[in-house]
Amino acid sequence: MKKLVLLIVCVASFVATQAQAKFGIKSGFNFANLTNDIEGDMKLSFYAGAFAHVPVASRLSVQPELVFSRQGARFDDPGDDIKWRLNYLNIPVMGQYNDPSGFYAETGPQFGFLLNAKVKDDGDVRSANSSFKSFDLSWGFGAGFNFTKQAGIGLRWNLGMTDVWDHAGTVNNSVLQLGVTYRLN
Repeated sequence: MKKLVLLIVCVASFVATQAQAKFGIKSGFNFANLTNDIEGDMKLSFYAGAFAHVPVASRLSVQPELVFSRQGARFDDPGDDIKWRLNYLNIPVMGQYNDPSGFYAETGPQFGFLLNAKVKDDGDVRSANSSFKSFDLSWGFGAGFNFTKQAGIGLRWNLGMTDVWDHAGTVNNSVLQLGVTYRLN
């Protein structure tokens, strides 16, 4: 795990030193859920972070990101209102196809590190860190449109590939993200 994080940091550092790199910020809404052995209801939350956009060919680029993402699920059972809130530090590394019109399509892995987990049960909030694993691997699929050289909008679905539940059964994250991007340079 430490080797993977070190590799990601080294790749991101190399990418950041490239003269063509454009840096930016992004933010938006998460429509998050937990799937497989438990089926919750979609939970509306948010994400915010930064990215480096690095062209590698005429229409291809790599975009490593560092994103805080609030995820989880809701469970509205009769008599119960339960919300799981999972805060992640995600590191997506997206390969992008960029059309000159401004449209882009992207895909790539996302490495997620659980910062904390909480459960809210009818107003009572308690820690749920022991219920979830500290690492989540997802695969992202997305598309978007850059209106100008600085501003754009994007839609991405992060499909959880690893079991994040630290008990019997299998639970995966599933997060649909809708947001805006702004390139700083």
